[in-house]
Amino acid sequence: MHKETVTLMKKAFRKHVAEREPGLVLDVGAAQKRAWFRDIWEAGGWTYHGMDMKDTHNVDIVLDEADPWRFDIESGSYDAVISGNMLEHNEFFWLTFLEMSRILKPGGVMVHIAPSRGPEHRDPQDCWRWYRDGMFAMAKWAGFDCVETTTDWSQEHVEHYEQKNSARARRLLRTRRHADNFWGDTVGVFVKTQAIEDTLAMAYIRHFATLHPDPAHGENPVVAE
Repeated sequence: MHKETVTLMKKAFRKHVAEREPGLVLDVGAAQKRAWFRDIWEAGGWTYHGMDMKDTHNVDIVLDEADPWRFDIESGSYDAVISGNMLEHNEFFWLTFLEMSRILKPGGVMVHIAPSRGPEHRDPQDCWRWYRDGMFAMAKWAGFDCVETTTDWSQEHVEHYEQKNSARARRLLRTRRHADNFWGDTVGVFVKTQAIEDTLAMAYIRHFATLHPDPAHGENPVVAE
């Protein structure tokens, strides 16, 4: 985790979380030698749980490495869910977003930070990069309002649009925080507004389950009453 990520989490916490009643926060992909996010949230009075795929430093909950997209956590258990530099490594991040939605209480907050650029850095794989519209898309998918999102666009890109499209250049400047962020982090801050069963994601899961029922039972448990 690089310094800009820590700074971005501090800013998001101050702006969107500090006035909330402290509760229970889950950090997905928490394994770090220095517990940066734990320090931020615990200083604000929150109870922090770190989750990752291995039992190591800063990890309280260990995922099943064979199926890390399922959380062995009761629905509606957490008041906040966060991640930093995890989503780009997550092969099926849309499944993780659904689990985050499931375990989050109604009205709960999420803060996610992920790079928009930079070289491949496998851990153990490197799959994705994120822009602001990606955060809006996942909010739509998993039942959230995206209340703020920024991307640290490169100065090179800003200068390109200053020559080609000045309005777009101004938009890039309005939606970035650090000009010198090598990884170009994108931040998404979300508030849960829908129950998991009412989300667009679950509507599609039910749709495809109906089209392709479980041949062993004649129906799929996802859609069974």
